[in-house]
Amino acid sequence: MTQASTPASPAAATGAVKLADMDLRIGQPVQLVIEAAQTYKHYTRLIGYVEPDFLMLRVPLENGWAVPMQAGQSLQVRVFSGVSIFDFDSRIQTVLLHPRNFMLLDCPRHIRQTRLREHERVKCDLPVQALQPETGQVIPGEFRVQDLSAGGAALVGPVPLGGIGRPVPLNLRFCLHTTGTQEQVQIDATVQSVQALQNAQGQVTGYHHGLRFGRIDPLIVLLVHELQKPRAASGPATPA
Repeated sequence: MTQASTPASPAAATGAVKLADMDLRIGQPVQLVIEAAQTYKHYTRLIGYVEPDFLMLRVPLENGWAVPMQAGQSLQVRVFSGVSIFDFDSRIQTVLLHPRNFMLLDCPRHIRQTRLREHERVKCDLPVQALQPETGQVIPGEFRVQDLSAGGAALVGPVPLGGIGRPVPLNLRFCLHTTGTQEQVQIDATVQSVQALQNAQGQVTGYHHGLRFGRIDPLIVLLVHELQKPRAASGPATPA
């Protein structure tokens, strides 16, 4: 039911974003924000859409039960796609719990787009697995990412990962609060620098690596964006 994605039109480039410009995919995570006495955030998935008639979503579940939703209810919809966060206001047209638990929403009249900057850098402390490039086996020891951008990272571990230019695949697991999903991303990285870390007695305690990523992964861009948010906001991403 989802329409095929098409290149962004001139109207989209000037701010008149349509659903067809968002590269939406069936099963894509969607966040629903409901403003009442408190703010409630629920996560669900996209079934499809017919623009400009309706948007079809699964009814969100909590503890195995459908979250109470009703026709006429207003809510805010947030979607992460590519390297942008899209959000818009909508209204529930109808809720059909049987047999498939789905609901129809009004198509948005105005979609707000926040493009995430791809090379922002943020301090963090995330566990990561470093892999042998030849075999894919996990290199023993505790490795942690201490600062992260979409294009690279600073990584500290107990052993050096090789000389400058050596490839080092990484496995990184984390939670994205924007989508309510646990993610595991394998990143192809290359060693740019290696520096031994020493204590006050001159003993080597570990190794600091500067790494460059081979490509920009949208999920890493979103992780950096979430880590930059104040803890009091919707919450930074945390390691799984």
